[in-house]
Amino acid sequence: MNGEALTNAFGKLKTWLRAGLTLALALQLVLGSWAGIVQAAETTETDSGKSAAAAPTREQVGAAVNELQGILGKADPVSDWVAFGLARSGLQVGSRYLPQANKSVDGGSLRLVTDYARVALAVNANGGDARKVGAGKVDLLGKIANFEKITAQGPNAPAYALLALDAASYVPGADDRWSRDDLVKWLVDHRNTDGGWSLGGGNSDVDVTAIVLTALAGYKDRKEVSTIIDGALAWLSGVQRETGGFGNPAETSESSVQVLIALTSLGLDPANDSRFVKNGKSTLARLLEYRQPDGQFSHLAAGKADGISTFYALLGLTAVERWMDGLPGLYSGVSAAAKTSVIVNGPSGTVASGSAAGKTALEALVNVLNAAKISYHVDRHPQFGALLQAIAGVENGKFGGFDGWQYAVKRDGVWVTIGEGMGTFALQAGDELSVYYGGGETTLIHSVKLEPSAPREGQPVSVTVEKEAFDWDSGKVVVSAAEGAQVKVGGKTVKTDKDGKANIAALKAGSYTVTVDGYRSDAPPSYLAWATKLEVASYTKKVSVRVESDAGVLASGHAQGGTALEAVEQLLKAKAVPNEIKDSAYGKYINSIGGVAAGKYGGYDGWLFAVVRGGSWVIPAEGAGTFLLEDGDEVVVYYGGDATKLADPVTVSPAQPKPGEDFKVTVTNRAWNWTTNEFDSSKPVAGAKVTVGKATAVTNDKGQAALKGLAEGLYTVEVTGYAKDAAPNVVRAVVSLPIAGSYADQIAVAAWAQDAVKISRAAPLLRGVGDGKASFKPKQAVTRAEFVSALARALGLKGSAGGTAFKDIPSDAWYAKDVGAAVGAGLVGGVSASKFAPDATLTREQAAILLTRALKLKATQSVALMDAKLISVSATASVQAVIQQGWMTPYGGKFAPKASLSREQAAVIVVRVLEAKHG
Repeated sequence: MNGEALTNAFGKLKTWLRAGLTLALALQLVLGSWAGIVQAAETTETDSGKSAAAAPTREQVGAAVNELQGILGKADPVSDWVAFGLARSGLQVGSRYLPQANKSVDGGSLRLVTDYARVALAVNANGGDARKVGAGKVDLLGKIANFEKITAQGPNAPAYALLALDAASYVPGADDRWSRDDLVKWLVDHRNTDGGWSLGGGNSDVDVTAIVLTALAGYKDRKEVSTIIDGALAWLSGVQRETGGFGNPAETSESSVQVLIALTSLGLDPANDSRFVKNGKSTLARLLEYRQPDGQFSHLAAGKADGISTFYALLGLTAVERWMDGLPGLYSGVSAAAKTSVIVNGPSGTVASGSAAGKTALEALVNVLNAAKISYHVDRHPQFGALLQAIAGVENGKFGGFDGWQYAVKRDGVWVTIGEGMGTFALQAGDELSVYYGGGETTLIHSVKLEPSAPREGQPVSVTVEKEAFDWDSGKVVVSAAEGAQVKVGGKTVKTDKDGKANIAALKAGSYTVTVDGYRSDAPPSYLAWATKLEVASYTKKVSVRVESDAGVLASGHAQGGTALEAVEQLLKAKAVPNEIKDSAYGKYINSIGGVAAGKYGGYDGWLFAVVRGGSWVIPAEGAGTFLLEDGDEVVVYYGGDATKLADPVTVSPAQPKPGEDFKVTVTNRAWNWTTNEFDSSKPVAGAKVTVGKATAVTNDKGQAALKGLAEGLYTVEVTGYAKDAAPNVVRAVVSLPIAGSYADQIAVAAWAQDAVKISRAAPLLRGVGDGKASFKPKQAVTRAEFVSALARALGLKGSAGGTAFKDIPSDAWYAKDVGAAVGAGLVGGVSASKFAPDATLTREQAAILLTRALKLKATQSVALMDAKLISVSATASVQAVIQQGWMTPYGGKFAPKASLSREQAAVIVVRVLEAKHG
């Protein structure tokens, strides 16, 4: 509500109805304080000329209801009507009653329409589903709608049938015997000539008339019904006793209860309606005179406490209490599925929240407040209905202006335009009700967008907030940036700028609540508080790290971290390399590593970093402290200056030189263009030193270095650009270079294994059969000796000359030292204490077990395999581990666990191990 809307309060009354409090505020302007209005209402003169100021108060009624709850709440078993009354008064007993109702239905004890209606009302009130009761899921409402002789009990049965169907929001069937219209028509057509109803015709009966009026209350707006209701009320008023009570031949408390239920169901004031005040005493006041010292009620005015009268009193006083609180009538009921989420925000924070059923916004609110045992106060104006005055002791006008309790409803994610008070606003299943303390400037949050919506650990979050207001002149919702909103998450608070944006620094992994509000210490909130859950995913990646100083390698190896800086710090700590990380306005940066500090050469030289991802350089536009890594990245931290270049790419020609064949190494650089945000074209790097084995050369102006042919082997091409009194002009780069001959059967090697077989020969890891160089026999099954030996070599294990203790491994066998090293490292064992079976072939699942032991692998999830049932139980975890971590590969969804592991497959596996071991 906007402040300018106060002008012409009555002329723009609908504007004020946007929130539950606004009507009261308008009245305050025109008529004076609300307290004055209430006082005027309480001193209204009755027809008898006597004041009704002494009518029972809400507090008195509430106290009586609380005492009755204490008395009747102990009942065990709890009867249908007691269960109904307790639930409608706010004390749910579903856990005790519903199993009992199930037994009652299963036992077949329900015969009359009133039986079905009574149980349906009690089940519905206690959170059950009246359409599915008992083991047989009996539909009590369907039974009622199709009861053939529904009128055999006179008006009682149609009346209670109507109450039960309406309470549970019964959806009629196409072939139902009785519709609601049928029941209403029957009741209207069967009234007595005096205007009331009775069970057998003739003179009308107070109780029956009151019950029928209660049933017809939901249809009072129908023209044919309203006239009938007026006549029945006139008859009831005429038979009211001078004491204010009812009953014939004797006055009873139960008759007064039925009248009070009828009046409140019709929305009539049970304490001040002049038609039902005799000698200054209302029916409500008269009923309370039946109350005994112990809180129970009597049947007759001068009688003793009576059990039936006591639970009837609970029904009547609960009906009155609900009317005073602006809630729907006693029998209004709620659909079992119609639950609403409710949040109550006070002037400085959340007061209560929960989920509750309620036909109106006010009813859902009251149910949540009662469940949380939070006090509230509702005033009921005789003309304008229920107005919320206070919650948890916070009353309207706290800040001395037109501030107070308001409400808003979000439906299907959109705020509903409201033109009525909380006491009449009808809720729908799934609605989100926000009750809040606000003022003329309090605005609804239209949207809150988080970017990224699912942030990762270490990743900053941008929050954009929009507000909305309803323009009553144009009839449209106006959305704009929400400036000055407070965004809170993880102990951090940031205010939105003029564009509604706020930036939250990187968060650690975990669950957070993001709140947006406009709380102020000296005024109502500027925004209705908004909140949502935010999950920040744990972010740790496995990478490799190289730290290149101005004169050599300081550290290298594998590390883990979410950001580049985390991975670097982990590696440096593991390698015991001293370092200094500093904070700045732009984030954390590396000042020194291994004693080499930034500015060593007196210029803009210092520690820089770049990342190799998927074989290509990434030049980050942010610091190492915020750059997020991906699995497999290589973080290169280097000491450099303005002239330092990254070798990109380093190529060898021919790409795979043969033993003794001369080759060239070309070094180029692609500079990053910060204007276009892309790499420039490659340019040669002159003066770089190229080292391969013991051979060295320097690149010319074309970036080329010529080298003589080398013997077969696995080499590393190293490119450096160290300078004597300056930062390096090229960051050290290394490239693997296998130089190997070809096998006679090289063409038989599968394309996916060609490189691995060549590297395996050059390393050497797994060579050909026979003399090791003639034929590779790629499809032949690998032996235990071949695979274990290759695995030991890939891992860099060194065996002794003593061989092994296995009798079937000669000490001079080519694989003896390697197998001995593997056994000594605990990676493999024999098939028995004395036998290794070196010539036995390996199955794929056996290879998986060996790999799991050697690399200490563990399965972290389950990969679906079509042939999973063929895998041995002892190998299942190993198979899962090697697949998940990429050491072995299934084909077409199958692992083929019993198939032999071929030599080319073995070559691929051991080369993967070698590359992982040496980065």
